Order: sequence, then structure tokens, then C-alpha cells
Amino acid sequence: MRRLFLIAWLGLYPAIAGAQQVTLPLEKYEDLRARASAGGEDPTPPPAPWALESADYEVKAGPESARVVQTLRFTLFDDKWQSLPLGEAGAFIRADFRGLEGRVDMAGGAWVLQARGRGVHEVVLESAVPVVRDETATRPTWRFGLRFPAAAVVRGRIAAPAAIEEVESEGPGLTLHAPEGGWTFVALPNGEIRWTLSGRATLPRRALLPLRFEATTATATTLSRTRLQAFGWIETRVAQGRLETLRVPVPAGFKVVTVRGPVAGWDAKEGALVITPLAPVEDRLAVEVELTGEPRDVFATPLLIPEGSVRTLPLAKAALRGDGELNLADPGAARVAEAGEAAKLPASLRERDGKLFAVADVRRPPRWEAVWARSTEVLAAQIDRLLVNVAVGESGRASYQLWAEVRNRGAQRLSLTLPAGFTLAAGHRDGAAVTPGTDGKTLSVPLLTQQAPQVVHLDGVVPLTLPREGSFEIPMPALSVPAAKVEVRVLLPGGRAYSLAEPARAGVVGALPRTAARGPVSELSRQVNTQLMNVNAVAAASQASGFYPHPPGFIFLDAAWSALSATPSPLAIRVEAAKEKSQWF
Repeated sequence: MRRLFLIAWLGLYPAIAGAQQVTLPLEKYEDLRARASAGGEDPTPPPAPWALESADYEVKAGPESARVVQTLRFTLFDDKWQSLPLGEAGAFIRADFRGLEGRVDMAGGAWVLQARGRGVHEVVLESAVPVVRDETATRPTWRFGLRFPAAAVVRGRIAAPAAIEEVESEGPGLTLHAPEGGWTFVALPNGEIRWTLSGRATLPRRALLPLRFEATTATATTLSRTRLQAFGWIETRVAQGRLETLRVPVPAGFKVVTVRGPVAGWDAKEGALVITPLAPVEDRLAVEVELTGEPRDVFATPLLIPEGSVRTLPLAKAALRGDGELNLADPGAARVAEAGEAAKLPASLRERDGKLFAVADVRRPPRWEAVWARSTEVLAAQIDRLLVNVAVGESGRASYQLWAEVRNRGAQRLSLTLPAGFTLAAGHRDGAAVTPGTDGKTLSVPLLTQQAPQVVHLDGVVPLTLPREGSFEIPMPALSVPAAKVEVRVLLPGGRAYSLAEPARAGVVGALPRTAARGPVSELSRQVNTQLMNVNAVAAASQASGFYPHPPGFIFLDAAWSALSATPSPLAIRVEAAKEKSQWF
């Protein structure tokens, strides 16, 4: 078009210019001629020579190989030969290019699709991938895997023989059982998935033999004035065959409360406990059993001996809860268990009170005899340590707090008669807040029945006048049970000199008593204790009590003595004016 315009212009120009002649240099003429004959601008090349939109797979798994049919949909943006990576799908045996010029080839050790032809295309490729059987599995198991091309969408279906019950995948994808049968999957581009096909479980040869098993049992018995409880543990180890039910005779005088473990159900009838596991056991089964009975002062250890066990190791322990002692009436029936035998037991049984014994003969279980305290309440509880902390000021009142480390075997409560005028601010037992009962003079704190020490803490204010000189007393509380040791720390203001009226009472005050872990007697109490300890930990953290801080100028005075009394005597302190000094002669 430009050339025609230039020719027309050159032809008409002389007429327009009035027969004047125009002369151009040759270089300029050639430039104008080249520009007039130049074509249009080249189109912008595409960002990629091809785009793989989807890869759909149909997999039919067999015992030795899997037939893989993949349908690829892609677009080529020019007429040149392009290479599309195909991933790993075994050996290709057939290809349908559907009119496209192409072939399947190897490039750099990987399968690629070589294709040429602008436009959208669909190609169907068929291959075979090997399937490997796992000979070590206890059920028929086959495995195979695929690595997929970089398609925007990768999906497929897996068909397997009727003997296959489960298909699991490992890799960046998801495999689900289809309602109409078979399995469907999706995968990430360039991802690799390995599938495991599992059939119905088969029995190993050992499981086909007659049943033969061994057992270890342990029983922890606890006697109180109101009940007799037993916590039992049974572990069976199957050497051959399959254990479908476990039958255990129930000891005379006891009844089964509950059974815990991997069991489908249990029943106690006709003097025997029948336990049904979730599945027939071929290796190991461990269960816990709780029993209860009427309290009696003389009783035999309830042994749980499974029927049919070729060898059983019975272990036993016993403890008394209350104000009394429990003695082994027949020492020859048991020996102290060895460390290796005790290590086999679960923590739920090792943590229970009592010494562990190994029973020599299951037909002769150990017998125990309880001796109860009947004429005194002193044996019911004892305070191992009474710690009193007092901060004295000039206002005629003193901050007063105490800790009592109590070991209780049967007392219901700890009663404390505090100094006259005492005002209670807070009360705790093992870090948990409690509200003591009172009759106007005495405070009563309920106690737990356990061998481990429990800590009772009271905090309040008492009237106390500090003289300028002379002496005064730090009052001690009266207790319902004796205190073995008394420790007192007194915080006093400066400006005076202080000393103990009885120098023999001078001593070191130890750290604050620590709360001991509770010993549960049943699984329910174990769960409750766990919740309570968690709550108490929060309460103790938020209401932490300790010694009074030491303000500048104040003085500490410590005392400690053995009391062995329920009414410790007051601590007398002498006060002297600061200007007076001791004379040395």
C-alpha cells in the first residue's frame, strides 16, 4: 500500500509542482523503497510452547502388574516439535495419538511425549507397572507406585480384585474408597504416590496350633474399717494359638467391680470372670481388675490365676488404711519380690502402698492380720513438723501463719486452737483452699486418709503488743494430735535488741513443707486426683504463701525444738532498748 502511494505521489508531483524536476540521492531512494515494501510486525511469541491441562488415569491392579491407561489433554502453541514429560508409569505398550503427529520416547533417562501440531489435543497412553508382593506381611499385601506429569489436574481410579479389602496411599495425594466400588485418587503435579493393597488377614502357622500361654498377675489389697478393696493386674503372653477368651476364677468373698483394658466385654458369673478381648490375642493381653469385699481383720490375698496358663507368676502386696497395723500372718507363703519382677508391673500398681511379695504356691496365698488401735486416738494422726511464722509490728497486731505437716492413718480432721483473738484470713490443705469448721474457739480442717504427708496451712492476724523492753511471748496453737518438731521464725522491727529467753530453743528453720503426691486407691480416684492436682497447682500458683519478706531494718529470730506434744509451750523473747549494750567483764 505504501509503495502504490509513493508511486502515485511521484507520478502526480510534477503536475502539481508545475513541471519541476525532483532529484533524490540513490541511498535515500533505496531507503524509501525498502520502507514501502516492508511487511507487518511479528506477533508476540507465547509464554510457553505447550500446556498440559489434565491427566486422567484408569488403573487396574493385578497380582503381578497393574495396567495403567492415562488420558492426557494438552495444547501446543506452535508447529514445532515439543517434548512433554510423562512421569513414571512403567513400560508403555500402546499409544493412541488421535491424528496428532507424535511418539513416546526416552530423553535424559525419563519418558517424554514428542508431539507436533498447533492446537488442543488428547492422547491416550497405555502402560504396565510392576506390582510387588510383601511376603513378610501377615495378610496378603501388594505395592506399586506412579509418578505423575506436571498437569494442572491429576486424578484417577483404581480397580482391584475382590480379595483386596483396603488400599492405602503414601505421598502427596489422597485416596478414597468409591461408593460404586474401587478407589479414586487425586495427586499433585509432578508428585509420586505409592499404594499398598491389603487383602483379608491370614493366620500365621503359629496361630493354628493349640493354645499355650503364660501369665503374670499382681494384686494390691487395701483394708480399711469400712471396706476391703483389691486392685489386680493380669498379663498373658501367648506362645502359640489364639486366646479368644480369658477365664479367671474370682477369689472367695470378693466381687468384680470393673475391668479395664483392650476388651470387648466381660462377665462375672458362677465364680469366674470371663474376659473377651477386642480381637483374638496372638501375642500379649494386659487388663486391670478391681474387686471389693466385706472388711475383715484376717484375710487371704486374693489371687487372680487365669485358667489354662501353663505357668503363672503371682505377685501380691497389702496395706492398711486407718489407725492400726497390718502383719503377714504366714511369712512362709511368700518371698520378697525381686527387682526384675517388680519392674514388669505397671505404674498404677507399683505406686500403691505395701511391700511387694512373690507367692510361692497359688494354693497357699499369703494371709494378713490387722491390729487396730482401740484405746487411743494418738495413733490416728501425727504432725511431723509444725512451722510458725510471725511478723510483729508496732500497731499491737501481728501477722500469724502456720504450716502443719500431717501424716494421717484414720483421723477425720485436724483441730487447732489458735491464740486468743486470732482472725483467720485463709486456709489451705495441700495447696487447695479449705474453709475450716469452728465452734468459736477451735478450727477444724478435714484430713485425707493417706500415708503420704499432707500440709495444712492457716494464715491470719493475732493481737500482740511489743514492749519497748522486757519480754513477751509468741503463742503456739493447741493441736488435736502431737507435733514431733516445732520451728518458729519471728520477724521483729529494728530499734531494739532481741534474744530467746531459752537459748536452748535456738535452731535453724527449714524450708516450707512441700505437698506430696496423693496415692489413689482406684482408677476413679486417680482421675479425680489428677484433676484436683491440676486445679490445686493453679490455686497454689495464684495464692502462693511463704515466709514474710524481710523489710529493711527488721530482724529475724529463729527457733526450733522437739516438742512431742499436742500443746507446745509459747516462745519467750527478751527485749532490750537499743542504747543498752552487754557489758563484758
